[in-house]
Amino acid sequence: MSTITTDVQFSELMNQLRHLGAIRFVMLGICVALTVGILASNYFLNQVCVSDANYMRAIGIVAAFLFAGFEVVASYRYKKFADRAMVLEGSDGVVFCGQKVRVLGPVTLGTLAVYGLIFLIWLSF
Repeated sequence: MSTITTDVQFSELMNQLRHLGAIRFVMLGICVALTVGILASNYFLNQVCVSDANYMRAIGIVAAFLFAGFEVVASYRYKKFADRAMVLEGSDGVVFCGQKVRVLGPVTLGTLAVYGLIFLIWLSF
């Protein structure tokens, strides 16, 4: 049985990193779309029945927390993939160039800020 070369492993890890980044972006879009949809139904239910609107508000708060949790988990996986790719690339690589990948980097913090804003929107309505 043949072993997988370092070049193949590195290219596969880079593909995984690219796909994980796209998935994180899609998660943010789905959360925003879900928030808009639930907010629209919340406004409608506020006119019809206030108790049902409170359920929608609770669903929106839980969804914001779940998506924020998924973002932190995805960021942790991204870091694990990137650390492995850096090991395969070596110290003289051109992709990472010795840069550190953090779990709570600027992109993750920005995304968590959006989820926090969504949470504040739900608290205010």
